[in-house]
Amino acid sequence: MQRNSTRICFIFNPAADRNRSHQHIKWLNRASHERWKTPEIHIVGKNQNIEEIAREKSRHFEVVVACGGDGTIHKVINGIAGTETALGVLPIGSGNDFVKTLGLKKSPAECLHILDRGHRIRIDLLRFEGDASGWCANTLGLGLDGWANHYAHKNSTLKGSLVYVYGAIKAAFRFKGSRVILEMDGEVLQNNFLMVTACNGKWEGGNFFVAPHADITDGEMDLLTISTMPLAQILAYLPRFRWGPTAQMSGVTLTTCKQLRYSSNKSVAVHCDGEEIGTEIRDLQIYVSEKILDVIVPDTY
Repeated sequence: MQRNSTRICFIFNPAADRNRSHQHIKWLNRASHERWKTPEIHIVGKNQNIEEIAREKSRHFEVVVACGGDGTIHKVINGIAGTETALGVLPIGSGNDFVKTLGLKKSPAECLHILDRGHRIRIDLLRFEGDASGWCANTLGLGLDGWANHYAHKNSTLKGSLVYVYGAIKAAFRFKGSRVILEMDGEVLQNNFLMVTACNGKWEGGNFFVAPHADITDGEMDLLTISTMPLAQILAYLPRFRWGPTAQMSGVTLTTCKQLRYSSNKSVAVHCDGEEIGTEIRDLQIYVSEKILDVIVPDTY
């Protein structure tokens, strides 16, 4: 088999999938050298910063592959966004929401074949600034889902989507919402919200289908808002999000915008692509950066 001459670097996070991803290292080393002439596999050390590694590798490689889950992908994207380097994904983590949108919810071997074929699309990212700053590839959750993510990551026994269900239930009992001013493309809305989620992708937390119509190439973010409501109503709605929000869900709305300013009267937890960015967030500006990143996807995407 003729080997691919693309300059490719795999950033392998051995801590992904709660430290279970290391089982793929030997296979990746063998399989990547069978397909590429000069692949590099960088195994992330305990005290190394994945974002900084990705930024450095983007200066030398055409493709940087995030080997891990949503958190690893998030960090790699924050390192290479705005460069000419393309993102590849080898989904071997516990959280794989972003890859569902890309059509990459496949085995590691299948994903390696997709990387070898090298079919690219150019996608949007969400840029956020204010009390925190960075790039978002999938979802940015403020309030209930931020707290759900916070509690999920504190649980060391559950795994997969179950840990996010646990986090969501715990958050529903503890977080009662805040008074929020939303400025969407110049239109101002004030309300008591449990949750405001800016979506570039469709899923978060494993099985929560938060934005069924989201498109990472359309130049808009889908915005999910949930007003404050009784605990029983929240708990009744949680399992229904497996199929996405509906018009029959009172207090739940979906809209689209290009720019958003979020101001809360009290601090809330915020996650970005499943990574906690803070629990003391009150003010964020979020906007769409159109077609800013090349991503390798299946030919059929």
